[in-house]
Amino acid sequence: RFSVVVVFLGALIITSVLLLFPRASEVPAPEVEMKIVDSFFIGRYVLLAFLTAVFLGGLFLVLIHHILEPIYAKPLRSY
Repeated sequence: RFSVVVVFLGALIITSVLLLFPRASEVPAPEVEMKIVDSFFIGRYVLLAFLTAVFLGGLFLVLIHHILEPIYAKPLRSY
């Protein structure tokens, strides 16, 4: 019943602390231009090709073993 008061006071304290917390400096730091280099370019495509092959192989096995399950005919009569 009184937990609403505790939650409200906790939210009020957290909000006031975050409002009084210092933000970034007024003067922005000089930006250094960074050159982005992708060193794992070939490895990423090899990994993607391998995972695609494994996925397609697994999909093929699911198709064969679960979706295209053979239905055998029952014998008409056995004498």
